[in-house]
Amino acid sequence: MPLPRYICFLHVITLVASTYAPLGDCDEHDSGLLLLVAGEPVSATVEELKPDWSVSVKVDADPRELERSEYVLWGTYSDVERSPQVLLTDGTVLVADIVRIDDKSVTVASRLWGELQLDRRLVRACALSPPVDPLIRDREWQLLQAPEPADRVLLLNRDAIVGKLVPTTERDGEGIFGLVSLGIALSAATPPTRVLIGEVSAITFAAVPEPESQSPPECLLGFRDGSLVAASKLTRAEPDMARLTSVAGASLQLQIAALRKNLTFIQPRNETVSYLSDLPAVGYKFLPLLELEWPLGVSTNTLGGRLRSQGDVIPKGIGMHSTSRVAYNLDRKYRRFQAEVAIDDHAEHQGSVVYRVLLEVDSDAGEPKWNLAFTSPIIRGGDPPLPIDIDVTSATRLALVVEMADRVDTRDYANWLNARLLLCDN
Repeated sequence: MPLPRYICFLHVITLVASTYAPLGDCDEHDSGLLLLVAGEPVSATVEELKPDWSVSVKVDADPRELERSEYVLWGTYSDVERSPQVLLTDGTVLVADIVRIDDKSVTVASRLWGELQLDRRLVRACALSPPVDPLIRDREWQLLQAPEPADRVLLLNRDAIVGKLVPTTERDGEGIFGLVSLGIALSAATPPTRVLIGEVSAITFAAVPEPESQSPPECLLGFRDGSLVAASKLTRAEPDMARLTSVAGASLQLQIAALRKNLTFIQPRNETVSYLSDLPAVGYKFLPLLELEWPLGVSTNTLGGRLRSQGDVIPKGIGMHSTSRVAYNLDRKYRRFQAEVAIDDHAEHQGSVVYRVLLEVDSDAGEPKWNLAFTSPIIRGGDPPLPIDIDVTSATRLALVVEMADRVDTRDYANWLNARLLLCDN
């Protein structure tokens, strides 16, 4: 049966106006952890997601309406290891096969999104054979996101062919769901080199100048198939269709019922929340047990991979190793510090640390003074994340400290998941 084909135009698609785009009716849908700005985390199901990223949820069958300023995130996001992933310039990840490459577009086919014709300028790369090991997969994913001046074909043997990808279609390769081969011209004077897809690990597209200031996504949306969309808009395309527009301008549409069924993660941009991963650290210090140095991870663990906990990928947070500390300026602009602390999955159920939070406040003598505000129990690899919530109203600086516990510092990959500051109400 052929894949469904949606009519798309390059780069910008005219959107049908809509007051909202509900996720539709469904007899059963998954519950997920809802992190609230105020209050304990609760398990909830999402009944409706609106264009302003407010949500209607049910908590223990009790319906609630939440503005985007009232919640931090809902649900979880997990990536995939065996399916091709198309990476867009705005950080969007689509689980899809490339079926056609033209001079101006890249056509992909997805079980979730159908067939999409994407402006070639929006496509950064495609990981055709993602590594099974999550850490290697994370590192490759980050390398593929780096802008390159020319197209590249990365082979499984780690060689790279650099040039210009030539127009290639599904029919050229006689593929059913994707290309069997592709062509890359090393120069204008030489014929294209044909490469079998089975020999390719990834391809990257030449970068084009990006806008000087690109707005952050209004919402990150994760899906059951492993797609992650950096969304700027949610609208209704037709009575039963929803359309997502990514930050870079890619347009994705899906039946409303299918969107609701497949949505697993919602993290809106919240103007009352500042993530530590978006703020400059004023000081980082690592005290090695021997000689090995461990860097500060900004939305990564200290190994350089994405933050992972309980099999899920967490887009925001701080990664550290024992024994280390990092400080941030607060300047009395914030009222709460919140996070979930856990050893990264890459530790493979090893590692053990103690988390501490220190606050700098003015003493009676007028001199700044550091006070201990939080000490965790020993957190070991495999333990579920421990939520913390600390009053920082009177603090001028915040320091996060990770100390070793059992077995000295073996695999002490400590994460501060979703580490965030809540702005004062004034």
